[in-house]
Amino acid sequence: MMRVTNQIMTNNTISNINNNKVNLMNIEEQYQTGKKIQRPSDDPIVAVRALKLRNSLTEIKQYFKKNVPDAKSWLQVTESALKQVTNICTTLHSLADQGAQDTLTPEDRTSIMKTMQQYRKQIYQEGNASYAGRYVFTGYKTDTSLTYLQDDKSRQYTITEELDKTALKTSTRTVGGFAAKDYEPGGTNDFSEHAENKTVNYLRLSYNKLDKASEGFPKLTYKDEDGNEDDIDITSENENGEVLTSSDPKAYEKPESGAKYIADTGELILSDEAYEKLKNAKSFNVEYNKTNFAAGDVRPEHYFNCKATPFDEEGNLVEDEDKIINYKKEDQDIEYEVSFNQRLQVNTQAKDALRQDLGRELDGILASIEDVNLVENKIKEVDRLIGNTTDEKDLESLKQLKEQMSTELTLKKKVMQERFSKSLNSIRNYQDTVNKSIADLGSRDARLNLTEQRLSGQNDDFTDLMSNNENADLVETIINFNAQTVIYNASLKAGAKVVQNTLLDFLR
Repeated sequence: MMRVTNQIMTNNTISNINNNKVNLMNIEEQYQTGKKIQRPSDDPIVAVRALKLRNSLTEIKQYFKKNVPDAKSWLQVTESALKQVTNICTTLHSLADQGAQDTLTPEDRTSIMKTMQQYRKQIYQEGNASYAGRYVFTGYKTDTSLTYLQDDKSRQYTITEELDKTALKTSTRTVGGFAAKDYEPGGTNDFSEHAENKTVNYLRLSYNKLDKASEGFPKLTYKDEDGNEDDIDITSENENGEVLTSSDPKAYEKPESGAKYIADTGELILSDEAYEKLKNAKSFNVEYNKTNFAAGDVRPEHYFNCKATPFDEEGNLVEDEDKIINYKKEDQDIEYEVSFNQRLQVNTQAKDALRQDLGRELDGILASIEDVNLVENKIKEVDRLIGNTTDEKDLESLKQLKEQMSTELTLKKKVMQERFSKSLNSIRNYQDTVNKSIADLGSRDARLNLTEQRLSGQNDDFTDLMSNNENADLVETIINFNAQTVIYNASLKAGAKVVQNTLLDFLR
């Protein structure tokens, strides 16, 4: 039987009091902090589970509070811009329908032209929409606007434009005509030939005001059904060896072979032979140069394979390959991680939603309106000459000139109305393309909303799990605290009775 001494009893009493005090302190800490444990050693299982839950909850909050709202804002900015474009298309369609009627006055034409010019600019300005300083339609190049913000002549772009059969156009153009400068007072004036409308097959490139033909550019290359590659000869001069422009009366006469290059309008007028080759080709492309970009023009790097060559201080193209930039047309999808192992594309590229088609269609309409206005101004000029002329022979010549100009005016009005009529389908097709992009955005936004709802639920669930794992039950803690206080006080009282005996108590 073990011998129990006073020292043993004293030590045990002090140890028990300390244990009760530690237990009271632990419960007091739970009461004060609201947490079950204060350090991992208190309960390693709770600590490990807390780390896992906290890590999961942090990730959920990153997705729920930051990634998803950021993605949603990007989609909303893009959708807002595209909806604005569809509204513009609706207005343009109404204007085109109005222009297709045979009741336009000069004032009506001027009003339509000015409105279309502004909307033509605004369509691609919408493509400069940005979110948090990043352009939303330019793929990975989020720091580069879709259009030029100011005129730029610092680089020459060599653009390779891939085309298909839908790029082959057929329209009516007015060939021939006279100007007041063709009249010579007192001379032999022959105005017997009159202008006429002819059907023209052509390719319309994505830009106008292109560089003059030089050093093999432009180059029209096609692949036949067997995959063999060949070129179509291109001429860029008229019969007098002058650079061919749209103002040349014979600019739109069908060439006997090959194609004509009209740099100021960005068109290739095709011969019947060239048209058939391209119509039956598997694919074809045109390489051409453009240097002068005006504010509002779209940047080629967002749409085409192209090479940008800067000019040196003397105005010559640099030859240093390190300074020449090559751009490749490719899909540049920007994706956000919006949940665990779930990524969502947030961007829409301009090449898919804001194609060049509509802008060039409007350019054609505006050019036809200007042609009509030009002929009307020529007639006014002839009227002034008639009013200032008394010579019978000259008067006869001027009347004949005016008659031919009136014929030309009638023909060009017909061309203008045809342009308006054809543009109705083009505008509608363009609007359909934009609407498809909006629908695609809507489907992605719907997915994002579902993900957001799921993350919201997970955020609540993991918050509850973390709370249950870490937080102390306040009611239970108060009860335990009161109970432990009683135990501690009882141990103090018991200890006081045990250790109060002295040596005198044993001498009695």
